[in-house]
Amino acid sequence: MRLTPLSLYDMTFEEFGNAMLGFYELEEQRQRQEWERTRWHAMITITPHVKKGSIKKPQDITRFPWEEEKQAATDGLAILRQMASK
Repeated sequence: MRLTPLSLYDMTFEEFGNAMLGFYELEEQRQRQEWERTRWHAMITITPHVKKGSIKKPQDITRFPWEEEKQAATDGLAILRQMASK
């Protein structure tokens, strides 16, 4: 977390918890970026060796759990919009 001992000892438990939460979110974001970069690199590497048009975007190789959650949330919103338009 890159805290100095002085700043660590000056924190309350709530402040420390918030700092840890922010640190974990930042680390998760870094991990996601690294996995997406790896998937993109894999797509670039295998594209010349597969049938033309079978891989159009990196998500054709694999989908990550955070992309599934995002798609499910979007689908739920679309369902609510359809219900409201009736």
